[in-house]
Amino acid sequence: MKIVSKLLGAAALSLVASTALAGPKLEIVTEWNSLPYEVQDAEAKATWENSKLFGKSLMQGVKVDKQSNLYVSTARWGGPEIPATLSKLKDTSEGKVLVPYPSEEMNSMDNAKGLKAVLGFEIDRNNIMWILDQGHVAGQPSKAGDEKLVLWDIDKNQEVQRYEFSEKDSNRRCSFLNDLVIDNDSGFAYITDSGIFCQPLDGGLIVYDSNTNTARRVLAGTKFTNNEKNFFFNINGEPVLSKNPMLTGADGIALSGDKKTLYWTNLTGNTLYAIETALLRDFSRSEDVLQASVRVVTTLPSNTDGMTADRDGNLYMTGLTLNGLMHRDAETGDVTRLTYDKTMVWPDTLAWAPNGDLYIASNNLHTWVDGKMNFENPETSNFKIWRLKVGKASYLQP
Repeated sequence: MKIVSKLLGAAALSLVASTALAGPKLEIVTEWNSLPYEVQDAEAKATWENSKLFGKSLMQGVKVDKQSNLYVSTARWGGPEIPATLSKLKDTSEGKVLVPYPSEEMNSMDNAKGLKAVLGFEIDRNNIMWILDQGHVAGQPSKAGDEKLVLWDIDKNQEVQRYEFSEKDSNRRCSFLNDLVIDNDSGFAYITDSGIFCQPLDGGLIVYDSNTNTARRVLAGTKFTNNEKNFFFNINGEPVLSKNPMLTGADGIALSGDKKTLYWTNLTGNTLYAIETALLRDFSRSEDVLQASVRVVTTLPSNTDGMTADRDGNLYMTGLTLNGLMHRDAETGDVTRLTYDKTMVWPDTLAWAPNGDLYIASNNLHTWVDGKMNFENPETSNFKIWRLKVGKASYLQP
């Protein structure tokens, strides 16, 4: 397997992001044509290396812990043979490799309590990793207990809490648990469900209270959490997906710096929505009240996949049609293009580092979904992790 992972030193930075607009410094931290896993279990390694999927998994999320270690998610959209759905990056002589995290056992498909298909995850200010497991492997309906939220203490290397989503929370056939944000002050998490496995979509938001280990599904099947009718988009001048249109509901999600406002978008759409978190935390509030309380913030220049906010409430959003990031000023509401690179194709997720750097994962997701990804010698690396010097204090979800 050809690995093109490399760290770029200061001398090489002038060659990176040569097409980027003036603004914060953008650099590539590591990149691959094909994702390299380090697997110790002989049987799991043989299963992977003999699989038709070998070398063809898709990287989705990236997050950074308090020690500046990098983690990535590789939801098993292709099949169960993929050796890990959550990994920690490790430096080797050939570049960075993916080591199953928290362990190979936790990533084993034979482990009933293990991780099946992790897409979204977050690391909070206490160095607790909130792991959101979609449960759906290769698009198949999930089994009882597969769709879950696992809280893992990175420092102690142990699970501290778990919530298994019920059928009221998420449909085992339709659900697509996508992303989440954490509020350590209140103990709540807010989750997007894109609902892609049913037509029409069954998108929604899930509010999770870690204090009581309970959850509530809201805004399900509404215009606020489903695709926008007649919305389509191009990337690099080409329509996304050649066979069927991409229909995806609630996806990108962010919590304001003061934790009072929740923002989200639908991937198949470009409307930025918001609601007061106090309403969501009050499980006695009716669905009618919640729907009436949603406000349209703005229409974005591009649809977005990943979102985050800094301590001042400014929003950072990936721009799928813009090959870069958008920025919304908290005071003026103005949305501008923060950075651009023509090789940042499908910027997916965002993550804050302890020093305030912003990390971005780009992955050519639409090309992979369409079955057209070149894993051997693509024009530019399929998977990249970028670092952006935004000059802000870190906003690890407080």
